[in-house]
Amino acid sequence: MAPALNTAFKPRRFAQLLLRDLAGGYRSLLVAMAAVAGTVILVSALTVLGQRLSGQRLGAGNFHLNMFTNLLFLGGFIVSSLAFREVRQNGGGIFYLTLPASSLEKFASKLLATSVGYALGSVVFYTAAAAASEGINRLIFGFGNAFFNPFDLHVLESLGYYCVAQSVFLLGSIWWRKTAFLKTWGTLMAVVAGVALVAGIAARIVFHEYFRGWQID
Repeated sequence: MAPALNTAFKPRRFAQLLLRDLAGGYRSLLVAMAAVAGTVILVSALTVLGQRLSGQRLGAGNFHLNMFTNLLFLGGFIVSSLAFREVRQNGGGIFYLTLPASSLEKFASKLLATSVGYALGSVVFYTAAAAASEGINRLIFGFGNAFFNPFDLHVLESLGYYCVAQSVFLLGSIWWRKTAFLKTWGTLMAVVAGVALVAGIAARIVFHEYFRGWQID
């Protein structure tokens, strides 16, 4: 493909490609959604049951906020790390590369689907799952955890942080052929450890008069 075609961008063609990426693998997506919804309902019920056995009838105020945040980042990072898996598959890779779309359109489609698309989809899905779980809790136990508020400031902040952080795992899906999530995570941890080590050595040199050995005096 010529360089000009690699950077070409046509809104209609991009919209068709984005729809393909969002709808692709819908069966696996439905299975995953069912598993997550079941987990939310079960864990929420066990939390309420534990509180009832301990004599409390208040429910956890931040249960769904914490659960959503964990699912948003962990699930989103995994989805992002698998974004370009199709390129590595035998047979499927050739089909994807020959799609009538530029490289820019293909990357932008994956980026939008795994960032804003996943973030908004996860909010809508979790709101429904949390509402169902709390309806069941109140039907069985007479009380439940606080309802999930998708417009809570912490939720909106989490969505913003996720859209930025997931780009690292999206790039990892391009770079690594297999186990992109684990390799990207390992690389991040190595970078963090390296930065911490360099920062510690720099602090020891610059502020040496405040140190006794490696301890601050």
